[in-house]
Amino acid sequence: NNALGGSLPTNVGKMPSLVTLRIHENDFMGRLPDFTDAVYLEEAHFDENYFLGNIPTFGSNRLRSLYLGRNEFTGSLPESIGRISKLEDLYVQRNKLNGTIPSSISKLTALENIDLSFNKLSGSIPDAISGLMQLRELVLNDNRLTGGLPDIGKMKRLEIARLNNNLLSGNLELSLSVGSLNYLTEFAIQNNDLKGVVPEFVCDLLLDFLASDCW
Repeated sequence: NNALGGSLPTNVGKMPSLVTLRIHENDFMGRLPDFTDAVYLEEAHFDENYFLGNIPTFGSNRLRSLYLGRNEFTGSLPESIGRISKLEDLYVQRNKLNGTIPSSISKLTALENIDLSFNKLSGSIPDAISGLMQLRELVLNDNRLTGGLPDIGKMKRLEIARLNNNLLSGNLELSLSVGSLNYLTEFAIQNNDLKGVVPEFVCDLLLDFLASDCW
């Protein structure tokens, strides 16, 4: 949180003993170096800078927090993201990403928070994302995602689901298990092409925010 600028030296990504890197809220620009050799990296905060180009490869299987939001990244979310097996927080919101959400995201079984909002992502939401049992926040709003809603009923710890402002379509079919999501406080699906209304068992939840029509 300073006014540091310029590009990040490529040798930063080659530091095998690097554990924590926090350079968020600065004026860094240019491309991020490859972090394949930073095998002990646990936290990486690059958010709120001016980084551009593709998201680089991260080689650490200890990485828990990856913050890339509010930059100028382009291209797609790399399939290699699924190899970061201990990842808990993935924030890539407000960039210029396109392409689809990689199916490898389903391998991130420790994931608690994912925010890919305000990009240009397209295609359907991978069905396997429903198997992310630790997920607390699923934030995919303001993209160009198509297909149906994911089955969130298995995500027993889910607190926030923002899927609004996309191109999701089809009948609004929610499993009965959604009614037992006791931690759910926000469920936003407005401004899509979904048909139907939210069933009563969801409307009965004590939500702080529900953006859709109830039965």
